[in-house]
Amino acid sequence: MAKARIFDLPETKGMFQIKGIVTGVEEDSFYKETRTRSSKEMRIINFGVEYEKGKTFYINMLGSERENVYFFKRGKKKGEKSDTVKVAWEDRHTYKREGYELIGKNIGVKKKVDSEGKTVNDKKIMTEFDACEEVKDNLKDGMSVFIRGNLDCGSFIDDNNNKRVSTKLVPSQISLCSEIDFDDDKFKRQSDFNQVIIFMGIDREKDDAGKETDRFVVTAKIVTYKTIEDVEFIVEDTKLANIFKKNLEPYNAVRVSGHMAASIQTEDVEDDDSWGEKDAMEKIKAPVKREFVITGAKKSTVEKEVYTREKIEEAMAKIAKARKADSDFGEDDSSDEWGDAADIDDDDLPF
Repeated sequence: MAKARIFDLPETKGMFQIKGIVTGVEEDSFYKETRTRSSKEMRIINFGVEYEKGKTFYINMLGSERENVYFFKRGKKKGEKSDTVKVAWEDRHTYKREGYELIGKNIGVKKKVDSEGKTVNDKKIMTEFDACEEVKDNLKDGMSVFIRGNLDCGSFIDDNNNKRVSTKLVPSQISLCSEIDFDDDKFKRQSDFNQVIIFMGIDREKDDAGKETDRFVVTAKIVTYKTIEDVEFIVEDTKLANIFKKNLEPYNAVRVSGHMAASIQTEDVEDDDSWGEKDAMEKIKAPVKREFVITGAKKSTVEKEVYTREKIEEAMAKIAKARKADSDFGEDDSSDEWGDAADIDDDDLPF
């Protein structure tokens, strides 16, 4: 059973959307079946999406068996209420009720011929568990896909006892799209995001030698269901950076948007299965750095009362107390735009 939330600040949610070419399906890490601590079957997929020549994002999705699923019916008429129905897990494929749809992932990774004789995506709404299998059975390297979903910010302690913050791309939709050709003059990169942030400050970026660059770093906080994380964003437009400096104060929330950019890391991996000298191989691994470059923001989303310093510090104190308890006793399982704001659906954003 999930733990109750220990603080009541609204989550600062974010979304992404990308188009690219699938890679990594032939890797052993693409699909895995395992079991949870409660012995429920779990499926995991992990593959790359090359969104620009030589630049790749990695998509992860996992799903396990559970007791129930939920079907949702949206009120179509003014004043008509929406409705949610709980359905037993084993009935998820057979439950039929007019107007109700499964709450799950939108998957379209194979083609079919429709009633008009047109070849279209075979669109399905599936649980994460079933979606992993559907993707495993149908996705191939070289396919062109459109993916959208949620940004999931979290942190962990690395082997050197340093806190590391990472943002996962959690898909809500995986669909085939028209073929992508990076060499086509009409090709346009699509790797967009939007995110509600709690602004803390903005300063010139400095390189490893301490010299200022022509970019700016926005420091911010992200509120998740369980934690509050410190994050950084990049601003390349000096005019936009000055707008932020002039109009935002620490602990102001605002919805920003822009594009994601990935760097490529290579590492030398030694082959342990050898006699004599080991064979050093160069191996491409997941990007060590994913930048979120802000290109715009909606000024109407600025919120000055919800995330005050006092409220943030109170929530962080509760988080620290809970972590200590877990450590001590163990843990159970005009224009409304600033700059060029990306056009992503606003559903599920708090402002």
